[in-house]
Amino acid sequence: MSLINCPSCHKKISDKASICPSCQFSFNQDESELDRLKVLNYRKYRDTQYLFKMLSFASIAITLFGVVPMLWDYLKALDYGFNVSLANHWGIYPVMAGFAMYVVIRVLMLYAKRRYQSTKLEQK
Repeated sequence: MSLINCPSCHKKISDKASICPSCQFSFNQDESELDRLKVLNYRKYRDTQYLFKMLSFASIAITLFGVVPMLWDYLKALDYGFNVSLANHWGIYPVMAGFAMYVVIRVLMLYAKRRYQSTKLEQK
């Protein structure tokens, strides 16, 4: 007797169980139950991707919150003929934070996509 993951809720259950105790998923599957499971998995993937896309837009907004003042100060300094050093400008912090958030979110999007594709292959 070993533990397996339920295809519906991904909780550990016995391989001898005919029904998952948490989500009532039946292992005596007919086509309608398999189709329902595919639709539920797709909706979960779609909602996750939507959340990550919205977080990507937020990270881009944070980056722009730092870039615009830096660009403004740079152009103003060029007009007055000053030497410009943007390395110690306060806008560099939101730029770095927004860029780092964007990269992390994109990696998480790839991970979610691969996880969805692997569960899709398991269901076939």
